[in-house]
Amino acid sequence: MNIPDHPVIRNMETTGTPDGKAEQYPRCPACGEECETVFRDRFGAYIGCDVCVETKDAWEVDVCFPESEVE
Repeated sequence: MNIPDHPVIRNMETTGTPDGKAEQYPRCPACGEECETVFRDRFGAYIGCDVCVETKDAWEVDVCFPESEVE
């Protein structure tokens, strides 16, 4: 006699979850990568995540000092 496994057991073997649905992870709305943190601008628009946005020290970025630009 070959009795098939219960569907919950088959799902656990194939996907690791009892309902057969793989766990979902958050994705960045800008780049689509899995991420832990997303960033919004002051108007509420999502601009990126910890994968696609780079943090810089403002003291080291020239465009943060517009009055020092020579025309």
